Amino acid sequence: FAAPTFLPRLFLFPLSLPSFPYTLPLRLQDCECFGHSNRCIYMEVLNTVICVGCKHNTRGQHCQLCKLGYYRNASAELDDENVCIDCNCNPFGSVSDGCNGTGFCICKEGTTGPKCQECLPGYLWDDGCKSRVCDNELLRCQNGGVCVNNVRCNCPSAYKGVLCEKPRCESELGGCKGPDSGQAPLMPPSSSSLLTLLLLGSTLLREASCWPAAL
Repeated sequence: FAAPTFLPRLFLFPLSLPSFPYTLPLRLQDCECFGHSNRCIYMEVLNTVICVGCKHNTRGQHCQLCKLGYYRNASAELDDENVCIDCNCNPFGSVSDGCNGTGFCICKEGTTGPKCQECLPGYLWDDGCKSRVCDNELLRCQNGGVCVNNVRCNCPSAYKGVLCEKPRCESELGGCKGPDSGQAPLMPPSSSSLLTLLLLGSTLLREASCWPAAL
């Protein structure tokens, strides 16, 4: 059942009204939408009237609330076109487009300011506030890494980590002791290899003893 469109103060309608939205002549002040809409619908199940098509960034049963991303202008009346102000949260520093009733946005870690446009101490702005990782003084990149804009270390191919402190081979199959890591230690010969070498050496000695003495 589609609710008919009508004057919100006319609560009773004959049951013969068509099922599709039925428009009646309206007076703007009768819709009780504070001037942000001139259309209302009657919800028969709830026995209530709701404004539809709220303008000026408003929402709610009577267009009395601000939609997401806007907040109430405390100096404006409800029927003012500028009753809802854009939160204007910084897209990189804020968690969302929404803000509280005073226009303050919800900031990400390391970010501050009414619109989340500033960084806390220890953070640097780089499309949002990022923790200061290196500074070539106290916080140095290790193993030949290069500090880039104080927010990250550019590591050599063999290392990784925030400060290039981890050998990349640690995450490879076999770890840094694997044969393909380039860091495998020299292993002592096995007992079978030693036995083979001893047998070979004794054989060579016997053969050498049978050689004629040099003149």
